[in-house]
Amino acid sequence: MLLKNLGQTGIKISAIGQGMCIHNALTKQEKYQNLEHTILTGIDVGMNFIDTAPVYGCGESESVIGRAVKTIRKQVVLATKVSPECLSATGIAASVKASLKRLRTDWVDLLQIHWPNPKIPLPETLAAMENLVNDGAVRCLGVCNFSFKETQAIQRQLPPNLLASVQVEYNLFDRSIEGEFLSFGQEEDISIIAYSPLHRGRIVANQNQYAVLQEMANKYQKTPAQIVLRWLTEAQPVVVIPNTTNSQRMIENAQSMDFNLDRDDVLSLAERCTGHLLNVSPRCIRVAEDSGRSVYRTLEEALANTLNCVPSPQDLAKEIEMGGFLKPVRLRPSGNSRERFELLEGRIRYWAWVIAHGFEKPLPALIEDFS
Repeated sequence: MLLKNLGQTGIKISAIGQGMCIHNALTKQEKYQNLEHTILTGIDVGMNFIDTAPVYGCGESESVIGRAVKTIRKQVVLATKVSPECLSATGIAASVKASLKRLRTDWVDLLQIHWPNPKIPLPETLAAMENLVNDGAVRCLGVCNFSFKETQAIQRQLPPNLLASVQVEYNLFDRSIEGEFLSFGQEEDISIIAYSPLHRGRIVANQNQYAVLQEMANKYQKTPAQIVLRWLTEAQPVVVIPNTTNSQRMIENAQSMDFNLDRDDVLSLAERCTGHLLNVSPRCIRVAEDSGRSVYRTLEEALANTLNCVPSPQDLAKEIEMGGFLKPVRLRPSGNSRERFELLEGRIRYWAWVIAHGFEKPLPALIEDFS
């Protein structure tokens, strides 16, 4: 297994980690009945880095991990998170205490802010997290889902080298981090932890791209997923955390590190397999109804923030007005139309954009299923 540095901490983590965000579509029994065995399988094949969060399965993900690694704790690197509603000093202390109990450990190797919360002063959050480091309950810190400007500000406010990682979405479909975050990680020796590296199982944007990927998979006698995971980890600071509850899939993920891509193939994939980035009028976008989750259907609902999203659409709108936008939304063509779209991912960002700029200014979007 290829090992990489976790920031400048000296901690070595597997380039392929274990993502433990279990899909909500599964029942609780299906989610967890084999997960402990799957985790141990991953560790056996060299995947020592495990990423979780209190919200994954309402704490069940952490609990299963805790049971799995209780006798081999020093062999693994555990990363968990603090939810945005818990970013006060007392909230962080309580959240980490509960995570440690569920994980059956005295320390967390990497503690990450899951999402920003503009309602809680950032200095308070960072001071509380730094205190946990000083107390030995946490070894290093990371952030998830922050804009690039916010991440830079956090790095400046923390002691040198304490910010070890930035967790962002990165896959062949969504490569928006290459503009700023990737070079930031390389220059500052900060790890880039890539979630959804296989684009939620879809891997690429369309069938034409998948055919290109399959051809390359045949060349190396690997699966398309293994080709993608290896491509992503070519960049020095990048580690990936694909989710799986299947032991065989865990082994296949690990085997994506036992070969090297030719330089020409690395460049070819970068050129031929990527999402189609367009600027699309919000008026041409309909919120898809097949997401399996509650979403805002109208601007009025978004303004009222009836689902109590943190950060709220208004909070994100303020960030957008200051020039920050986390990443493009994800769309698919509506029927046979190439001018109307359904919104698949980024619903809060969509409404934040509308609050900030109205329905007329086009917003950045990645398009699936465009040939």
